[in-house]
Amino acid sequence: MTRKLLAILLVVLLVAAVLFFGKGKSHEEDNGQHFLPVDTATMAAARPVVKIYMENSGSMNGYVTTNSQFKNALGHLITKADGFYSGTSLDFINQDIYHTAMCDDLDNFVLGLNPASMQVGHTSSTDINKIFKMILDHTQGDTISVLVSDCMYDVDNVGNLLSAAASSTTGTFMKAIRRARDSKHEFAAIIMQCMSEFSGNYYEGNQAMPCDTQRPYYVIVMGNVEQVRDFDRHMELEDTPTGLPGMTHKYMLSSEPTWLLNHMNARIFSSNFTNALRIQAHHDGLNVRKVTLDHDQPNFNFALGLGVSQLFADPSYLLDINNYEVEPSQYQITDVNDKAKFTECDFFRRPICLQMVALGQNYVPKVTVRLKNQIPGWVKECSYNQRQSTLPPSHQSYAIYEMVEGIYGAFYNSKESDSRELFRLDVRFDAYE
Repeated sequence: MTRKLLAILLVVLLVAAVLFFGKGKSHEEDNGQHFLPVDTATMAAARPVVKIYMENSGSMNGYVTTNSQFKNALGHLITKADGFYSGTSLDFINQDIYHTAMCDDLDNFVLGLNPASMQVGHTSSTDINKIFKMILDHTQGDTISVLVSDCMYDVDNVGNLLSAAASSTTGTFMKAIRRARDSKHEFAAIIMQCMSEFSGNYYEGNQAMPCDTQRPYYVIVMGNVEQVRDFDRHMELEDTPTGLPGMTHKYMLSSEPTWLLNHMNARIFSSNFTNALRIQAHHDGLNVRKVTLDHDQPNFNFALGLGVSQLFADPSYLLDINNYEVEPSQYQITDVNDKAKFTECDFFRRPICLQMVALGQNYVPKVTVRLKNQIPGWVKECSYNQRQSTLPPSHQSYAIYEMVEGIYGAFYNSKESDSRELFRLDVRFDAYE
């Protein structure tokens, strides 16, 4: 009888525990809280079907007249995708999608690529918004779409033409985000600027100018966030011999909500990067029980280690101090680096260090750090929006900022108004002495 009673009691306790923790999870979801997965979490396996689209308007001819870095990068992209993902396909795209016999021979596609072989379809102009719409209409389920293009809006900055073009881009991507969410997924895009030798005509509207120098082009990856994350990982989308040679900049966007960080992805350093006499952390390693200050110092310096490799963001974005904000304002970030090689961050895969300062001696019990959701600075630096009669600087593209702004607008507006930063972290300080 005693054993039966113990068994019944154990079952009751198990049921109560399930109900308790289930209720807590539901409450957490109801409040819109989403905690970033830990650094060591295994990413879900994905095997998307990869569709590569090469835009072949006349402005692209200069990239393929020689054995350029463009050809090298495109060859790596095609070969690696075909080797890793089954069902990889390649098409030309301009006013429509064109599949030729040349596109079927993925192994030798780049060898046969020249201005003459690219004369397929309507190549006299580029309607980048139409191209996005065609591609995104074919980007569903387990499909990853990759566009290779110089991505120039075929409109002048007259009146509101560029603004209208950017708004059209926003609308096209918002529809793709809605479709993804209808199938219980979030949507994502990666925008990469790459540099290559260019020998041919550069077009300013209808004006052709001979150009024999380096010019930028863009590789844009689009699809459900799980598939795009997998593609980024396996394709090594970095400027490496095995990745994407010539890549200079990268920007990753997703429709995921704001992630919350806790002690599983953030720790305070107890003895490094600080001028305090002692920092006594709680058992969670993040929040602080007591700070013993050196009162001869005008400010209090301290640092946090972050493990955020699960965040859909490029390291270049994470290491840019301009992408962070801190509340209250007397607490500021002084440096962001990848030097967090200390005990507190031993279990983080690629730790990041935020060095911070509390100005003056007006200390508070809670400090909030946010990673802002904004267009990275390189986009504006690489863009111009006034037509001119001379060649632009080699790193600049016409209206690339407006195009990226259009894509960014879709992801930004798809989020709740109070959930637009990429992550938020609260650090509590119980006492200062």
